[in-house]
Amino acid sequence: MDRAIDAFIFHLRVQRGLSERTVDTYSRVLVRFQNWLASQRPGKGPDQVLGKDVEAFLQWLRAKGLSQRTLALSTVTLRQFFRHAREVGSITDDPTEDVDIPRYQRALPDTLGEDETARLMSAPSAETPMGLRDRAILELLYGSGLRISEALGLTVIDVNLVQGFVRARGKGNKERVVPISEACVGAVEAYLRHGRPLLLRKVALSGRRRDALFVTARGTVLTRQGFFKNLKNYGILAEVRHHLSPHALRHSFATDLIEHGADLRTVQEMLGHADTSTTEIYTHVSRKHLMQVYRKAHPRA
Repeated sequence: MDRAIDAFIFHLRVQRGLSERTVDTYSRVLVRFQNWLASQRPGKGPDQVLGKDVEAFLQWLRAKGLSQRTLALSTVTLRQFFRHAREVGSITDDPTEDVDIPRYQRALPDTLGEDETARLMSAPSAETPMGLRDRAILELLYGSGLRISEALGLTVIDVNLVQGFVRARGKGNKERVVPISEACVGAVEAYLRHGRPLLLRKVALSGRRRDALFVTARGTVLTRQGFFKNLKNYGILAEVRHHLSPHALRHSFATDLIEHGADLRTVQEMLGHADTSTTEIYTHVSRKHLMQVYRKAHPRA
C-alpha cells in the first residue's frame, strides 16, 4: 500500500502539478484509509481492496460525525487513487467504480455589495506608498478576480498596462491571461510610479525580489498575512459589515459579472477554474439576488 500511495502522490505533485496544500489533503485521506484498512484487513494491498471495503471505510467516517463534504472529498480521493493504480497496472479492478460521491450543500460565498466595494477601494491612502500598493492589490482582487496568492506572486513584467491585462499563475502553476479594468490600470500605474520606488529607495533587491510587483519597505515580497492585516483595517474604515477576506473580493468579482450579464464560461476562464461546476455556485448567488429584487419590487411578491 505504501508504494502505491507514494506513486500516486508523485503523480499528483510532478505530473499533475497540484499545489502542496492539495497534495497534503489527498495524502491525509489515503493515510487514514491505509490505517483503517490495516486495522480491519491486516496485510491487504490495493489489489485486494473491494468495493465493500471502501463503503465500510466511508461508513466508519460517517459514524465519527464527519461532514458530508469530508465524506465527498474522501470518496473523490479514493476514486482517483484507485483509478491511477489501475492505469499503471497495480490493480486490475477499481473497487470505487460503483461507489457514489456523497452529496452536500455547498455554502454560498461571502460577497460585498457594490457600494461596500466602492468604499473599500477608496480606503487605502493615495498619499502613501503602502496605500498606493494596497489599492492596486484591491483593484486586482476585485477587478480581475485574482486569488491573493496570484496577486502577490505577480512580477512587474506580468502586468501589461498598455493592453490592459495581467498574466497570473494559478493552481498547479497554470498560467492564464486576465483583463484588468481602467481603474485597476490607473491604480497599478500610480503604484509603479509613486509607490514602489519609494518603498524600495533604501534597499537593494536581488534575485526573485527584484522583479516582484508588490513589496514592503524592507525589500521583501508582501505576504498574505501582511496584506490581510491591512485589509481588516480598510474594512473598518470602509464600514464593511460582511466577513472580509481577499477571497470575498474574488467572489464579489464573479458574482457582479454574472449579475451584469457575463456568461458562465467567460467567468470560469477569468477565475481559472478547471471545471464549470466550480463556477456554477455564483449562479446560485445571482438567483438569490434576483429573488431579493423581485420580492422588493413586485407589488404582489
